Amino acid sequence: MVGFPAVGGSFEGAHFGRSLKIDASLKTQKEMYDHFTKIAKVYRDVRTTDEEPVRRIRDELGDRNAVKAMEIGCGAGRYTFLLFRDIPNLTLTCVDVNPGMLAELSQNLTDRGISNYETLLSRAEDLRLEDESLDGVFSFNAVHHFDVARFLSKAGRAIKENGRIFIYTRTPGQNARSIWGRYFPDFLEMETRLLELADMERCVEEADGLHLMAAERFCYSRTSELNRLLGQVRNRHYSTFSIYGEKALEAAIATFRENISRDFNDLRHIEWQDENIMYQIGKTGP
Repeated sequence: MVGFPAVGGSFEGAHFGRSLKIDASLKTQKEMYDHFTKIAKVYRDVRTTDEEPVRRIRDELGDRNAVKAMEIGCGAGRYTFLLFRDIPNLTLTCVDVNPGMLAELSQNLTDRGISNYETLLSRAEDLRLEDESLDGVFSFNAVHHFDVARFLSKAGRAIKENGRIFIYTRTPGQNARSIWGRYFPDFLEMETRLLELADMERCVEEADGLHLMAAERFCYSRTSELNRLLGQVRNRHYSTFSIYGEKALEAAIATFRENISRDFNDLRHIEWQDENIMYQIGKTGP
């Protein structure tokens, strides 16, 4: 098992921008597709974007003369803008299953004068990638939507000998310690897609020619007010909330409000810790 100390900090990021190439084998799960279609316009306002994992990627890849990479599950580009900001000479393919998200990404990147990218409408599992063509493959808070084994198989063949796959996500245990895991009814029972570290290690071990180089844990101090938290729920800022039926979600919101009110005196200043993990995966040496 590979591990590193936790690091801290957080960044309330913006969402961020070209014509679509459409993968003929595109398939979507209807519920998640509908969720992201509805939320595309407000996604940047309801999600938190962390700078630290992008800095780690920069430290690994930033000394190269040029970086050709792919971000899979890019959404509206919350992390895409940070990648362009921090990694010199980056050329990026931005992949998502939702055209609304890609349209938002394109508009925001274009508005910021960023043009060294293309968008691709595709599932992670359906990508057709040239062997050893990429310096990096990135995924931020999206791998729970993938068939991880198929994703690793494709990404592993696509990275160069010194290339890297970076997966930023959270484990079930980290999810349980979040504000939602602790106070929002049935949140942990609804969210069954996250992988334990041991499960990810096994997926990497079973992938041909890959090994887990690092599993770095991150810890962030968060502060919010109750009304913002309730707005995030109603805007389904986590796809987990889209799994609830409307009546069940409203009932859970009422209980969540009660739970928070019980444990926090100032509902305008609610504090908690969020945790994430980033896997760095490389090719097995000769």
